[in-house]
Amino acid sequence: MIVRLKKSTFLLLALALYFSLGGAALATVNDSRKTVSPQWTNTTSVNVNLSFDDGKGTCGARVLGKSGTAKITGKVVLARENSDGTYAAVKTWSDLKVTGEKLLFDKTYYVATGYSYRLTITATVYRNGTAETVSGSYEAYAQ
Repeated sequence: MIVRLKKSTFLLLALALYFSLGGAALATVNDSRKTVSPQWTNTTSVNVNLSFDDGKGTCGARVLGKSGTAKITGKVVLARENSDGTYAAVKTWSDLKVTGEKLLFDKTYYVATGYSYRLTITATVYRNGTAETVSGSYEAYAQ
């Protein structure tokens, strides 16, 4: 009886906390990868991909704005992991700009093998007179 009462009390407290924080943060969970995706005002999604084949890096990113997006600007950085765990940029693509709802980035860049790399996109999505800055990254090891 006491165990049942404790479970009921815990459930009620959890529900009260859930409803009290109701609109504070919106997110969706992708069950296949167990990742949390933020819910943006102007942006539908940010996807980044990085892969290597004999030092040839394939760098890709996509930013999708919601309907009515006027333009998207951005910058992509490829960085190599140092021995101390920090990252140093090895290539930067700046001044990316597209009119409309979709920014696509697809480049090839050769790197030194035996290191981990991180590809990061930072973009600003302009829609309905507001600007929203979003980012995403992906890490891969170059063999």
